[in-house]
Amino acid sequence: MASQPENTKLHQQVETAVRQAEKQARDYYHLDLPDASIDLSLRGRCAGQARVDRSGKTCLRINKQLLAENLDDYLNNTIPHEVAHLIVNWQSRNKRQRPRPHGPEWRAVMQNCFNLSPKRCHSYQTTPARIVPRPFLYSCNCREHHLTSIMHNRISRSYQALCKACKTPVKFVAQQSP
Repeated sequence: MASQPENTKLHQQVETAVRQAEKQARDYYHLDLPDASIDLSLRGRCAGQARVDRSGKTCLRINKQLLAENLDDYLNNTIPHEVAHLIVNWQSRNKRQRPRPHGPEWRAVMQNCFNLSPKRCHSYQTTPARIVPRPFLYSCNCREHHLTSIMHNRISRSYQALCKACKTPVKFVAQQSP
């Protein structure tokens, strides 16, 4: 777990990068884009989220773990990526139909304003928070299935699970050691 000074330093670095990207967008598009609030609570595989409500309030949610593990790329690419979402969504906040998340408007902001390639997804190494054990071996007519204890217990209580491929019931074979 990161210490308090490290968390403060990360937040300051994100704050600086976000404010620079916002200023660059304001200057390029002549916008009155408000400063986004920054929330470092995003978890999982998503690097960031940009939100704009109908009143025009903006918010960026940042994945602190991915930020810490990929600091330079995150500040140089992910922050402008998310700010580009803010710009597009802020400009269309009062319109009936929202633009597509990585549509032509967003791509134009990435290329024209930030001079970056409009990449839709990051390539950061992400690992799941936990790996779910699947110790129960079942089979059907076409293959073997490794199931969790939850699904095994459902099947044990007369739930009939069907293979998605061959549509036949799966049958218990063995419990494997973890």
